Amino acid sequence: MKRDIRLLKQLKIIEKHLAKNEKWFQYPEKKMHVFEKEMDDWNKEFLQGVSEFEKIMHEFEKKME
Repeated sequence: MKRDIRLLKQLKIIEKHLAKNEKWFQYPEKKMHVFEKEMDDWNKEFLQGVSEFEKIMHEFEKKME
C-alpha cells in the first residue's frame, strides 16, 4: 500500500515535469513562426532592392557602350 502511494507520487512528479518540458518545446515553435514572417518581409524588401540595383546597373552598362 505504502509502495503504491510512493509510486503514484513519483508518477505525478514525472507528469508535471513532462508538461513543463512540453510547454518549453512549443515556445520555440511559436517564435519560429514570427521569425519566418519577419524574414519573408525582409526578403521581399531585399529582393526589391536587388532588382532596383540590377536595373540601374543594366542602364549604366547601356550608357557605357
